[in-house]
Amino acid sequence: MLGSHNILRGDHNKMFSWPNTPAYTLTSIFLWVVFLAAVFGLHYGRAAGWPEPALWLLALTPAATVLIQTLYAYNHIARQDEFIRAITAKRIIVATGLTIMAVVAWSCVGIFAPLPDVPMWLVYPLFWAVFGMVTPLVKGGAVS
Repeated sequence: MLGSHNILRGDHNKMFSWPNTPAYTLTSIFLWVVFLAAVFGLHYGRAAGWPEPALWLLALTPAATVLIQTLYAYNHIARQDEFIRAITAKRIIVATGLTIMAVVAWSCVGIFAPLPDVPMWLVYPLFWAVFGMVTPLVKGGAVS
């Protein structure tokens, strides 16, 4: 954990890293692989006529990986100092708001414009993509 003395020395960039542990990174990668394998496996299994219990298992697997990732990220954030927790919470709030805004806009515009249907499972990767984009912008006070 980095203390306030690092800010005074100018090491503030290290304080804003996410994630900052190899275990977190590897677990996240593993969960993403399982998430995507289940989604694509579900499409393949349905087309190949797999039994319904297998399809149900595949259908619920992405939700389980989201829950595991959420709990893992929460515990990772909880172990940080209060400054890092506050910055991360701000980033998550901004990313969540922008993700919801994009989904609502797409849905409402789709009522009258010929937009393609987008699978709802894409909201999760969209959130993390937006989180990655806002992370360098949300540093302390307000969104830059």
